[in-house]
Amino acid sequence: MNITIRELRGFRAVYELRNFSSAAKALHMSQSAVSKLCQEMEAKVGNPLFERSTRKVDPTIWADHLYGYACEILGIIDAAQRSLDGLARLDIGEVHVAGSPMMMHGLLTQPVRHFHAKHPGVRIGLHELSTDDVITAVIDGKADFGIVSLGAAHPKLNVEILYQETLHAVYAAGHPLVQNGPPTWEDLSHHPHISLHPSFSVRRTVDRVYREHELSARSMIEVGSVLSVLSLVKSGLGVAVLPSYTLGFVEELGLVSFAMPKADYAHPISLIRRWNMRSSLAADVLVGMLREFVTIR
Repeated sequence: MNITIRELRGFRAVYELRNFSSAAKALHMSQSAVSKLCQEMEAKVGNPLFERSTRKVDPTIWADHLYGYACEILGIIDAAQRSLDGLARLDIGEVHVAGSPMMMHGLLTQPVRHFHAKHPGVRIGLHELSTDDVITAVIDGKADFGIVSLGAAHPKLNVEILYQETLHAVYAAGHPLVQNGPPTWEDLSHHPHISLHPSFSVRRTVDRVYREHELSARSMIEVGSVLSVLSLVKSGLGVAVLPSYTLGFVEELGLVSFAMPKADYAHPISLIRRWNMRSSLAADVLVGMLREFVTIR
């Protein structure tokens, strides 16, 4: 049988209301159209579905048997439609974002808060990873998009530079450099550094700047999180160079920071997506809020 959804809806309405005229009104159709749908179904079933008289319509045993299946099929179709409508209205769904822990704090907290306030039914997954792992998560489809420092093209990614980040020298309030004001890269190179692992883009940018200035910086301790860097800096073990989105924690810990000269480096913050991935509506809306936030911050 090749019964259509439209025929099933007509059949169910007649079965439940026992009247072609009432069924037609419920379906916003003409009575003749509903009658034709039922006739088409009867032809496909090969047996009469209703006993018709001038006063009433009685279902046959064939209709009784078919009715349960019709309700099940139409229930699934209606549930699918409600689900799609919910996705279109952002009442349901999910979006996954990858970025470093400090990017989550400094760049995504506000956009996520605004998104959740408008679309509380959408689940948000934030994946806190190193730069290299963010790229892998996006390529593998585990994240709808990622936030990284990546200025160059990538064969498997669409890369959109959101803005150019500023780098800041950070050290304890009692550090000897404090009294000199804003330092140069040469000033910093004479002091031990607390650094992130090379899998983080900030570390790679800092290393590149020192090479370009023909300086050698001593990375005495390498760690896997910015909070660990700041804790060790606060204990007086060395200096650090970090992006501006970490400054909230820098200030909370009572550390000193100075912006490094912008002309000496480029540290773009980029939005990355897999090159052939069709973005969801939820991801697009969150990206729009992120773009707006980085524009006004």
